[in-house]
Amino acid sequence: MFLPIRRKDGISIAFLLFGTVTLFANTARATDALSKCCVWRVTNAKAPFYLVGSVHALGRNDYPLPTPYEVALKDAKRLLFEFNPSRSAEFDKKFAAAGKYPPGQDIRSRIDPKLLAWLRENVSPVNMNHNRLKNSRPRVADFDSSLGYKPWWIAQHLVNTGNSSNMGTSHGLDDYLVARARKMGQEIDGLESVDEHVAVLGGLPDRDSEFLLRDALNQSKSDAGEFARMRSAWRKGDTAALWAGDAHLRKEAPQIAARFVDQRNIKWVPRIEAELKTGKPTAIVAGALHFSGPNSVIALLQKRGYKIEQL
Repeated sequence: MFLPIRRKDGISIAFLLFGTVTLFANTARATDALSKCCVWRVTNAKAPFYLVGSVHALGRNDYPLPTPYEVALKDAKRLLFEFNPSRSAEFDKKFAAAGKYPPGQDIRSRIDPKLLAWLRENVSPVNMNHNRLKNSRPRVADFDSSLGYKPWWIAQHLVNTGNSSNMGTSHGLDDYLVARARKMGQEIDGLESVDEHVAVLGGLPDRDSEFLLRDALNQSKSDAGEFARMRSAWRKGDTAALWAGDAHLRKEAPQIAARFVDQRNIKWVPRIEAELKTGKPTAIVAGALHFSGPNSVIALLQKRGYKIEQL
């Protein structure tokens, strides 16, 4: 997926939806020649046109990237991300606003009272009381100061799952490609407007928002093994494994899974096709899960007659 998530410690699987295993660089180079990766080329396009599956958080040892990523970056004159990264400041402001209830409203009437009581006992805001000892008990007042935030926002900013992963968005593929594209003087744009991107999470109904919070609370240190499996699948371009890794969300909350991936794919394909028709060398960069499964961007483009090969 998609949205930038800032967590107290670690990164949730709900955020990545897939991932990448932290491999040593020499291992990565050795496997490049033997396996595919999450880069595809539209072979019947007028000009070089690539689909690039991204992971929004990686570690230093995930670099250098498999060769096809660099080929796509070199060939493209224009990169389209999920939203235009040049408008990140606008996104951050609107995303933060979307995470709060209107004045006079708060979470107390929106979630199960038992969940609220648990949150008050166990969760404290990321941006407050930084000097609190790591293993000390959060104060009730800490969480009460955040009653105005929606459950999905709390899931991202307040929940500490105890994941000790060294991954971060600062090493994510998106940030890497944006920095390289700017240095190379390439055009940068987005498949979604800022408002559309904010609405993916910002427009969630209360029930779905609470589900994401409960799901984040249920995660544990055992998620590290899942991170490793999904990151490995990304590195090898194993879209079947990526899709299988999202099975939990599709089973437990299919409406959320569709909102995050399938519905956005359907909206994106006409926009991607418009880019194809310009004849300008282009790379589309989106979360790798958007290129996995029966309703992937790849499958939808193939239905429109485009021939696509995995590199």
